[in-house]
Amino acid sequence: MQSIDPIQRRAQTWLPAFLAVSMSAFVAAVVTVINTGIDGGLPSRWLLAWSIACPAAIVAAYLFRPLAWRAACLVSRMTLR
Repeated sequence: MQSIDPIQRRAQTWLPAFLAVSMSAFVAAVVTVINTGIDGGLPSRWLLAWSIACPAAIVAAYLFRPLAWRAACLVSRMTLR
């Protein structure tokens, strides 16, 4: 069995957090633009939306990580057939 380098192990631990932060920022921006339009107040509205969405996204990323891993493995097995 191949051992995982400590830096890769640490990176795998942090990956869900970085994905959650970036994805929540993007989704908050899209939803804010759709709901309120683009004007001078957009940055502050987006920051408020993101400040709510980001912590929720980080918690969800770690909670659903095992389920997402199982789903990814299942889909991978199905595509090999």
